[in-house]
Amino acid sequence: MTDPIRTTLHRDLSRRRLLTSAVAATSLQWMSRPTHAANDQVIKVAWVSPQTGTLSSFGVTDQFAHQLLAPVLTAGLDGPGGVRRRIEVTLHDAASTSARAQTLTRDLVNAGVHMVLATATPEIVNPVSDVCEQAGVPCVSSIVPWQAWFLARGGDPVKGFNWTYHFFAGLEDFADVYSSLQSNAKLGNRSGGLFGDDIDADAFLNAFPPAFAKRGIELVVPRRVSLANPDWESVAVKLRDTGIRMVTGVLPPPVTVAFFKAAEKVGYRPEMASIAKAFPFHETVEQVHRKGLTLTNEVWWSPAWPFKSSLTGTTAAALVRQYEAHTGRPWLQTLGFSHALMEVAAEVGRSAEQPDRAAIRNALRRMRVHTVVGPVNWRDRHPNQNVCTTPAVGGQWTHSPQGRWNLEVVDNARSPFIPQTARLTTS
Repeated sequence: MTDPIRTTLHRDLSRRRLLTSAVAATSLQWMSRPTHAANDQVIKVAWVSPQTGTLSSFGVTDQFAHQLLAPVLTAGLDGPGGVRRRIEVTLHDAASTSARAQTLTRDLVNAGVHMVLATATPEIVNPVSDVCEQAGVPCVSSIVPWQAWFLARGGDPVKGFNWTYHFFAGLEDFADVYSSLQSNAKLGNRSGGLFGDDIDADAFLNAFPPAFAKRGIELVVPRRVSLANPDWESVAVKLRDTGIRMVTGVLPPPVTVAFFKAAEKVGYRPEMASIAKAFPFHETVEQVHRKGLTLTNEVWWSPAWPFKSSLTGTTAAALVRQYEAHTGRPWLQTLGFSHALMEVAAEVGRSAEQPDRAAIRNALRRMRVHTVVGPVNWRDRHPNQNVCTTPAVGGQWTHSPQGRWNLEVVDNARSPFIPQTARLTTS
């Protein structure tokens, strides 16, 4: 049956070349099976992602990971007892809105999917997870600080959720990394806070002030702005007039660009900026860069990550090379998590006792799988049964003589097993 809401992908990626690369990178036994048997079991997985709209930067690598690994999963793998499993993963566009994400997920659930994957940001992931929890459909999500996923949805640390699972860094990582970066910059003891009226800001404002205060930095938030109609000039004037040299916060990429344009207009020129949600992307960095402005960001994945995929055998560095070779674009942090979501889907196909929703949920509960972002493990409670935390470190954007933006690891104090690739420098 044709899915009327399946996203049609028109990208300049060659399926043949991607599949060839995947074959070369893996020793999976099912890759030698070119045909489908009549008794193959099928697991249908729907992936909800912001492919268009203001959050579309987060969905770019989802397209790559899907086209890279969907043929591998569809080809089939051995489930319990040697029964062959085909995992059919389809990618769907949430159009960067919570309403669309919610409606889309309901349609997919009613269409009979066995599991849902979801990225990125609370605006997409939370409504998708809520629909799945209510409908009794297993869901795995990522690229949201876990508190903004778990606590914002009313999660009880004792009871947890029944059907929804998540893996990503937490606000404890973001707060520690950002406060460390700004403390080490030696640009004063105050930082300007840039926050909107969304779920992310709620979560970050609970974590950031105490972390910054612990390092002797006061977080000054002139006011939270309406993301639908922000007045950044008044915020910039307040920060300018109080002599604050650093800014931090959490804002979508287009909103961040708008702030820096407004700041330039009123003559506010901070010397350092650390903005979550916006600075994982080199396009945003390129738009706000100017001489004298140090740009830093949390790093939740990079070529420096010392982990290997148990699905394909690829390393973080090899995956980056593959992505850049096939797209002609610089790597993005989201790439590792896009790949890891497909690794989780494969592990579910391998380990679920039956190809049904309840068995898949049970497989997630006991899952331990090694991915390019690190171990994903929901057997243990860290911090609860539905969440697996992954590492984050401090990064700085540098600009090479060849004109390339590079995100270097400059502060690995929180996770020393992630190698440092450069030193923090300020202009």
